[in-house]
Amino acid sequence: MRRFIVVMLMWYSASVCLASDITRDELIRWLAKLPEQGIEVSPKHWLVLSQNPSPQDIQAIAREYAGYIDRGQLNKQYYQPGWTIADQPVLNNSPISSQSFKTVQSKIPAYPLLIKALANLRHWRQQAAHLFPDDLILFEGDEHPAVGRLNQWLEDLDLAHGLPEQAYSQKHKDVLTDVQLKYELMPDGRLGALTRQALLSITNQRIRTLKANLERIRWLPRELPYPHIQVDIPGYAVGYVTAPLKVQRHKAIIGSRQRQTPIFQDEVESVTINPVWKVPHSIAARNMLRAEKKEPGFFRKEGFKVYKSWDDHAPEVQPESVNWQALTPRTFLYRLEQQPGELNRLGKLKLDLPNSHGVYLHDTNKPELFEKTERSLSSGCTRVRGIDLLVRRIALEQGVAQSFHQHMASSETQKLKLKQEVPIYFMYFTAWPDDNGRVRFREDIYKLDNALTSRF
Repeated sequence: MRRFIVVMLMWYSASVCLASDITRDELIRWLAKLPEQGIEVSPKHWLVLSQNPSPQDIQAIAREYAGYIDRGQLNKQYYQPGWTIADQPVLNNSPISSQSFKTVQSKIPAYPLLIKALANLRHWRQQAAHLFPDDLILFEGDEHPAVGRLNQWLEDLDLAHGLPEQAYSQKHKDVLTDVQLKYELMPDGRLGALTRQALLSITNQRIRTLKANLERIRWLPRELPYPHIQVDIPGYAVGYVTAPLKVQRHKAIIGSRQRQTPIFQDEVESVTINPVWKVPHSIAARNMLRAEKKEPGFFRKEGFKVYKSWDDHAPEVQPESVNWQALTPRTFLYRLEQQPGELNRLGKLKLDLPNSHGVYLHDTNKPELFEKTERSLSSGCTRVRGIDLLVRRIALEQGVAQSFHQHMASSETQKLKLKQEVPIYFMYFTAWPDDNGRVRFREDIYKLDNALTSRF
């Protein structure tokens, strides 16, 4: 009996403690705002809270949804298996309190901007029928209050920016014609009921995309260290981030659909000046062998050294001594190393970040490729426009600028060891704010959105 009484008192004491951590009303108020972050609360949980929930019920529900904000609602191993950036959950085994709701919130600057974009699109979805009724048809030259509203809707959808405010124009018609062609409507460029319906369809797609990318942010650590480097894969960009919303941005070329740039984190340890390109076997046995067969003497002309095998001590062989025409990718066992120079595929600089993917950042000998709009052109590594400016900035901050300039003046291969490793994150976000805070929607280059958006 005594033992039973002790256990009951302990249970009662724990219940009182739990109840003081978070109240039912506090939890309800917090849960009611979760859809703003793209998380819907289950009807069964609303039902429990509508009755007389125990402190244990309140804690269980609070922990479940706080966990969704802390580490994500979905298992990234199922929905995006290639994602290997390590999360750092902040929740522990302590009871959930109202302070926990603030603690788990992501501090990455893009998070509130995506939340705001989601609210804007939900507004258009709810109000479009009222703001753009069926009998509203705009023709070129028409002046109407709906023009300004349409401009804002198209901007929130990332379909247009800076359209004329006073009257419906040819620019408006061009944008809506593209929408009409996408949905196989009469391409007259006018805003009518069917075109409004098409814009609503795009709005729903964008909402799902925003929810998917909010989930991706929750897969990241609550905040990232400063400074760090971000490789923005769908944005074809590399950013050096020194503080919230302070980014030195560079155009980038990323991996093709067949040879995708992986999603992972690492640290830049050093910089190689005048690097030697050790050609991966898969590229050497296919692309390079094909080029040599098509143009005999290609290896010599492009500055490649040929080694008999991948053994570190393998002897060098003269390219002319090998019957390349007789080889196939399966029988190609040679190692190719392109020497420094103007033809070197890595250009003048390479950022060293040893990883199992064999991926790094580097310069290029074909800067004209940065002028292309779609730049998924590499074999997995990331080529960076103006990489010398990026390295110079890092070298200056770490007090090794003089050594960097000395190495750059040489034609020999040199390695500049950084005093402090720089964290680097290879990220995949198909909705992300630009430098002005406007959320832009990008092409899903690697088709990684489908599983996520279908869940939302």
